[in-house]
This record gives sequence, C-alpha cells and structure tokens, in this order.
Amino acid sequence: MMNSQRKSLLMALLMGAVAAAPVFAQDVQSGLKDLESERYVKAEQTFKQLATTAPTADNQFNLGYYYLRTNQPDLAKAAFDKGLATDPKNQLNNVGLGGVALAKKNRAGARALIDGAVQATKSKDQNVLMRAGEMYTLFETNDPAEAVRLVDLADKLDKKNTSTEIEMIYGDAYNIKNDGGNAVSKYENALLITPNLAEATYKIGRVYLRGKNYAEAQKFFKAAIDQDPEFAPTYKAYADALANSRAYGPASKIYDSYVQKSGTTDPELLLDVARYKFLAKDNLGAINYLDQLKGKINNPIIDRIYGWANYGLGKYPESIESLNKFVASAPNKIIYDDYVYLGRSYGQLGTPEGDSLGVVYLEKAAPQDTTENLYREIAQKYYSAKRYDKAADYYSKTIANDKKPLNNDYQFLGLSNYQYAFTAGRALAPNDTAQQRQLKKQYFMKADSAFAKLAEVAPTFPVPYYYRGQSNYYAYTSAEALNNGVFVPYHEKFVELVNAETGSTKRQPYLKNLVTAYKLLGAHSFAKKDETKGRDYINKVIALDPNDKEAKAYLEGPKAPAPPTTPAKPKAPVKKSSASK
Repeated sequence: MMNSQRKSLLMALLMGAVAAAPVFAQDVQSGLKDLESERYVKAEQTFKQLATTAPTADNQFNLGYYYLRTNQPDLAKAAFDKGLATDPKNQLNNVGLGGVALAKKNRAGARALIDGAVQATKSKDQNVLMRAGEMYTLFETNDPAEAVRLVDLADKLDKKNTSTEIEMIYGDAYNIKNDGGNAVSKYENALLITPNLAEATYKIGRVYLRGKNYAEAQKFFKAAIDQDPEFAPTYKAYADALANSRAYGPASKIYDSYVQKSGTTDPELLLDVARYKFLAKDNLGAINYLDQLKGKINNPIIDRIYGWANYGLGKYPESIESLNKFVASAPNKIIYDDYVYLGRSYGQLGTPEGDSLGVVYLEKAAPQDTTENLYREIAQKYYSAKRYDKAADYYSKTIANDKKPLNNDYQFLGLSNYQYAFTAGRALAPNDTAQQRQLKKQYFMKADSAFAKLAEVAPTFPVPYYYRGQSNYYAYTSAEALNNGVFVPYHEKFVELVNAETGSTKRQPYLKNLVTAYKLLGAHSFAKKDETKGRDYINKVIALDPNDKEAKAYLEGPKAPAPPTTPAKPKAPVKKSSASK
C-alpha cells in the first residue's frame, strides 16, 4: 500500500514537472522576446517571477542576463552568483560573470571567467559558446575577434545549421568590426533559417544607418515593421534615419511609436524624443515630453529645450527663464543658438530693457553664426529703432560676413548712413557749422558708396540712383549743389528707369520721388540759366501733382525757384528690387 501510494505521488510529481517545463520554457522565450524588443518592464517582470518561483541556475542566469542587457551589472552579478550557488557546474553563470567584468572594463577578469567556462564544458556546450561570444559584443570593452572565435566553435556543433542565434551573434560581431558586408550576410543567413525575423531585417537596416545610407536604411526598417510591428527597436532606428535625412516631423511621430511599443520610461531616451519634437517644430509635443522628466533627470539640456520650445510657442518670459537657468548651470555647453533664442525672446518683450538685452545676446551669437548672418538681424533692429549709426555699423558687418550679401543689405546700409547724416553733428556746438557740415557730408558720401554698390549689382533698380542723387545733393549746401550739379546724372538715370517702367502699378511707388527729382533737376536748370529746360521739369511736376504749391510758384515767380527744403523720406522706394537676391 505504501509503495503504491509512493508510486502514485511520484507519478503526480513527474507529471507536474513535465507539464511545468513547457510553461517555463514559454515564459523564458516570452521574456527574451520582450528583452530584444526593448519592452524592459515586461521582461524584468517575467525573469524576476521565474527566478522567484523556480530559482534554478538557468533562471538566475536569465535574470542576470536581463540586468546585463539593461546596464545594471551589480544586480546581474548578484543573480549569477545565486545561479552558481544553486548549481556550481552551470557554466552559463560564469559566462555571465565574465560579462559583468566586461561591463566594468575588466577585460582580463572577463577572459579568465569566460575561458574557464568554455574549458569546463570542453567546448562542447553550444549555449555556453554562443553566450560567451555574445558577451564580447555587448559592451564598450568589446572584442569582436574573440566573439567570432567562440561562435565559430558553436557553429561547428550546429551540424544542421539551424541556429538563428549563431548567425545573429556573428552579424553583431562583424558589425562592431565595421565589416558591413559580412554582417549583412550573417543577418541574411538568419533570415533564411527564420524568415520574417524582424530583428535580422532591423539589424541590416542598422548597418546601412551606420554607413549613413539613410534611404536604404529606411527601406529595411519599413520591412522590419511589416514583419513584426511590435519589435520596438526598429521604430527608434527608423526615427534616427529619418532625422538624419532632416525629416524631423515623421521622425518624431515614429519615435512616439517606439515609446508606445516599448513602454519606456528611460529619461535620457524621452529627452531624445523631446529633441526630435522640437526639431519637428512640435514645440508643445517637446514640452509634454520634458514635463515627464521633472524630478527624474538632472540634465541642463532640458532647460535649453524648454527655452527653445517656449520661444516657438510665444512664451517669451518662460523661454528667458529657462535659458538663463541653462546658461548659468552649463556655461561650457552654451552654443550660439542659446544666445539667439535668448536674444530673440528678450526682443519680443516690447520693453526698452528687453530690446537692449536682445541685441546684447544676438551680438554674442553673431560671431559664431555660420548660417543666418545675425548681424543682419541686429542691423534691422537698430534701423527700426532709428539708431541709424548703429544700423550702418551692423549692415557693414552683415556685408563683410556674407559671401553673397543681399541687395537689401546694400540698400539699408545706404539708407542708414543717409538718415544718420541728417542728425550727425547734433552733439557739436551750435556755431560749429563747418564741422557739422563736414560730418554730414562724410555720412552722405558713405550712403553714396553703398547705393553705388547696389546700382552695380542691380543696375535696372531705380532706388540706388535716386538716393545717390539725394546724397550728392545734401552733401553740399544748396547753392553749391545746384552749381556743381553732382547729383544731376543720378536723378536723370532715376527718371529714365522709372519712366521706362510699363504700367502704373510699377511706377506708383516712385511718383513722390519723381516729383522731388524733377524739382531738383528744374532748380539746377534754372541755376544754370536754362529756363526752358527748367520749366519743362516743373511742368512734369505739375503733371504728376497739379496741386503742388512749390511747382506753381516756380512757374509764376519772376526769379529762379529755390530748391525743395525738406529732404524726401525714403519710405516709398524702400522695397526689394526685382534683382534682389
């Protein structure tokens, strides 16, 4: 009776063991799949549960392997030590301890442990050999040649060539060696053994990504997603390939998919997603990701991206606060863009202090800028603020720092000097008129030089000829100018170009300036005793403006008319020429 009962109990235990084994094996495979798919939370739950409910040496190795792959070498060591305590003959755990040594950059210690495990199994345990080779591909202290040597031994045991994993480890080792051709061949071998293996297709894409062949990489990433939409690493690599192709919008959306598929909460990774969101001009999306990192990561780059993104959202005080915090905490990481966004944010406050600080930070950024030519932006700010002397200085810098200056750069350099000339000398003594006149002449001649350059690059654009005429007129006293007529050729050319324009729309912006030019040309003609020509010019003024009082006075008065006393404002002709670059 006792023997019968014991036999029945033994049979029940055996039946339980047989039933449980496939369940554990299935759980291990599920955990490994989650690990490869970077669903780390689920993988950890699986391996912890297995190590708790069935603390075998193999389950301890799997738990330690998870910790190694997730960069937690101390926890990995504890798991491998438990595995060895459970079964000192289980060499996988010695291989795992070798991996811990590699993670801690102890190459000699790793070699001793791994070689010891291989020797203890007489190079006959395929799993030990595969894992040993893999360890040499997982860390910065990698050794792809040693990995290949060990996998070669495992491959000899794979008589029927049925191990996908051997081919994958081969591919990883060759990829580390930067031998893309052999890496791709091994991944393709894995696909022959296991068709539609997304991990292999994804890793082929990574080879192309590493070689900066972004278009080809994207093809393989798309194929890997079709093979297994749940294999999360593909989405991250695909996003990188898109971002390197400057397709930031699609990249940020693909990265969203990675976050969803992997369930990651890794702060550094979420920070990368925030970067992509910002680059895709999804400023709100960037801030949403940054908000998830509060209290979880101490990285000053967070303040930078907050600052940039808030600028994009028009939240200028918030942008200033974040960027000032970044500049204070990470002075060695400041790039010119930080000063650009800080300067522009200050400039948007609409206060004198904000405008002043805005220029200060743009000036800090300008020497490092190689794309935007920030001197132009600074010059525009000074021109808008009617600080014409400063505007002229910065338009000069704009031109000096641009291989292909814009036509408008020359135009506004001229206008800045022209406008400043009317106010130059105000700080001088009131009776020092000769010195004041000389200073004004200096700036009118600077204006003339700038407009001469504009005429050179845009010879059919009327504006530079008008302002060359005006500059040369106002550089002298009225009597001197009317006598020497230096301004005359420029105004004549201006008149010629404007009158050559067909259609009232094109001529309309220049009509007021035509009136001024005709008056000065008429005044010069009268001064030279050419009354017929003078009256002809004044009649042209009347044709444009029948109510012009000065023109009427010219025709009615017995004496030669005085020239116009008020300088023409530059508003009408200040526009881009058709030839502007």
